[in-house]
Amino acid sequence: MSSKTPESSSDTDQDSSADTDTSGASPLQIALPDGSESVSDAIVTHREMLREPQDNGLATAQDITHLSEALESLSGDIQETSQQRDESQSRIGELETLVETQQRQIDELQSMVTSLAEILGTDTEWQTFDDA
Repeated sequence: MSSKTPESSSDTDQDSSADTDTSGASPLQIALPDGSESVSDAIVTHREMLREPQDNGLATAQDITHLSEALESLSGDIQETSQQRDESQSRIGELETLVETQQRQIDELQSMVTSLAEILGTDTEWQTFDDA
């Protein structure tokens, strides 16, 4: 007594079409490490490497802890430096505004002094920081 539904037969059709699609693909190939002749040899070699990581150029738990602490410290330094930079940029903006305001005031004063000097019939001569 077979109780196949139309849905189950369509699933079977899809499975068989999926099988035919992958049959043309090449099998998975994994390069074995030097000195290994089989996958089991490679697994044993990797296990041995992990038992003594420092002998095989791998990071040890102590190395990882040290690097993690160093990264954490650097991250804190970066955040602090970034905050200081933002504060400095804000202060620079304030100082630029102040210098512009003072330059306008100097220009106005020079203009008034020049006008007064003309009224009195004398000449004015200005010396700036660039001239000194």
